[in-house]
Amino acid sequence: MSLFEPGNAQRLDQDVVEQALQWMVIVQSGVSTEAERQACQHWRTQSPQHEMAWLRLTGLNADFRDSTRMLPAAGARTLLRSRNVTSRRTLLKGFAGLGVALATGYSVRERILLPELFSDYRTATGERRQVSLAQNTDLTLDTHTALDARTTGSATDLTLNLGRVLITGANISLSTAYGRVQPTGYSRLVISQNLPGVDGTRVQVLTGSASIELAWGDSFSLGAGQQVTFDSSAAGPRGQVMTGADAWVNGLLIAERMPLSQVIAQLNRYRPGVVRCDPAVAALQVSGSFSIDRPDASLDLLARVLPIRVQRVFGYWANVVAA
Repeated sequence: MSLFEPGNAQRLDQDVVEQALQWMVIVQSGVSTEAERQACQHWRTQSPQHEMAWLRLTGLNADFRDSTRMLPAAGARTLLRSRNVTSRRTLLKGFAGLGVALATGYSVRERILLPELFSDYRTATGERRQVSLAQNTDLTLDTHTALDARTTGSATDLTLNLGRVLITGANISLSTAYGRVQPTGYSRLVISQNLPGVDGTRVQVLTGSASIELAWGDSFSLGAGQQVTFDSSAAGPRGQVMTGADAWVNGLLIAERMPLSQVIAQLNRYRPGVVRCDPAVAALQVSGSFSIDRPDASLDLLARVLPIRVQRVFGYWANVVAA
């Protein structure tokens, strides 16, 4: 039975549990501001389910320690260290843009604190969503994606706050914290913001072309089959679009000699909870096709073909370690 599904209590929605996790990591990070603590308190009072999830989650530390008393001391220390690491990973997953907003001196806003809750379009863990906008523009939002949209006349302006989106159409532009992307004519492109292994914005042009204006003023164009990654200070070299760049639309992760750590980081985005890859196996090379709709099955498949095993804790945290 899950920690959040006790037999004598109300079952909690998974999205609410994840929101409580994100708030807990912020408040217990040691660097939270008064505005963030007030925003957390506001979230707790919005719904009885919010408060129930918060109370159960804040009791997790004690429950976890109690459960480890029957373990050998070394094993208990390993699990507790894992929980500390995964809490930081949860913070990075849910609030990748928070540091940027605070550093620029803007006040904390709900849209920055929890973009998955307050953006115009958003997706939860494991969810993908298709959205049709005006002017024959279609969007596919990947998991953990938050996006704002504004239509003015015949043009649509998008802002990608978090995650990844596939855009098909014309008369559209998309902004991120690091620049602005304008498809040239009818185009199909994938734009990502702060995904695992990608610090900044990545633009992948599948068909058509796009012009890119960076936050500091430089601009350039990309043609079909080209991709580039840029952040607040620099743009990387232009390269060829990676194989399977849009495979996630069909529920797949395509790996070609990809380090296991990167595969785990990708699967982590689609699975409730957190998956940690031990550094001892992080460099193992992986090739193949894996389901992102069934991330636990993909983890089990990796354990069958690689010298690794998956340790699961409460069904929520998982560690990938050497077999």
